[in-house]
Amino acid sequence: MGVFLQSAYEILKQTGQPLTAQEITNEAINRGLLSTEGKTPSQTMKAKLSVEILRNGKNSLFKRSEKGHFALREWSEVREHVADRYQKALFDEDIVVFSADVLSRYIQQIGLNTGQIDSEGLLAECYPMRRRSAEDDPTVIQLVSAFIVKHGEKFLTYKRTKRLPEARLHGFYSVVFGGHLNPQDVLHMFNIFEPEQSHAWLARELHEELRIDESCNHITSLDYVGVLYDDSQPVSRQHLGLVYEVKLSSEKYDIGERGFLMDSRFETLEQIRARISDFENWSSLLVNFEASR
Repeated sequence: MGVFLQSAYEILKQTGQPLTAQEITNEAINRGLLSTEGKTPSQTMKAKLSVEILRNGKNSLFKRSEKGHFALREWSEVREHVADRYQKALFDEDIVVFSADVLSRYIQQIGLNTGQIDSEGLLAECYPMRRRSAEDDPTVIQLVSAFIVKHGEKFLTYKRTKRLPEARLHGFYSVVFGGHLNPQDVLHMFNIFEPEQSHAWLARELHEELRIDESCNHITSLDYVGVLYDDSQPVSRQHLGLVYEVKLSSEKYDIGERGFLMDSRFETLEQIRARISDFENWSSLLVNFEASR
């Protein structure tokens, strides 16, 4: 841990309350914990803390308590604030893709494929590409995580807002949480098709969109369901979903993507199917699959 993060930890530990990056920096300099010749040390402090939280998520020593204020993650009584993500930054990230020419080797049908798949072979086909380029390239397919979240017989649904980068899905409801996989997520690390090998990572992936209060709720099971592909819509034609079913011990949760996901609620299959036209096509396929089980 660098000097900025170390001094931030010490100041927060000593003061016992959330502080802004400016307040942390001033205290660290006054107490002799930080010495810098930079012209804007508080901006450096803010950047260091933001990157630390972004990279390590739940494993970070720090969290935001509100916009512009930082706290220690060990302070369980302090509620975590999730900073907005910028669409430009999302499009400039590297994601995992593979050639559309090899898709037929790994799926047997359009829709949800629950049979055996050559997972090692598919992962070997994957390579990184800048998301902005991948969205405009129909010759590649983007690999994404797709979580169905349940409590009892109810499914968690939400509405996608205009702040999400994928404009083709704005205004639609969904039962699918998750997102694009980054190169460090899958390449040469573990088999993401086997949840018992990668449960902790999968839980962190879900945590980006759905915050579960572990004091009163937790994941009781996380099971791999299959791979989902649908060529009926341009957006789904460019994505292959790794589908997991997540069961929670209660209906208590917080949406992590504040401003991106709205109107979230637990609904029965009957309630969802009664307004299925409100949902995007992946959700429709998954709801039909769940109804047939």
